[in-house]
Amino acid sequence: MVPESLASLPMFAELMVESDIATVPPPRVLSEVEIVVGDVVIRASAGADEVHLTRAIRAARAAMS
Repeated sequence: MVPESLASLPMFAELMVESDIATVPPPRVLSEVEIVVGDVVIRASAGADEVHLTRAIRAARAAMS
């Protein structure tokens, strides 16, 4: 038997989470393509178009010279 004073209370305790969302690091986005030009690493999704990748490679090469 549960006393009447407790009968109206919930059966389970309320879940309380104390966490500052700003302190949680954002999830790392994994790239599907990785191109290494000298010491420079270019990461892009597999859906990156040829024009974008060509520009990125040219920029990496120009930065090295």
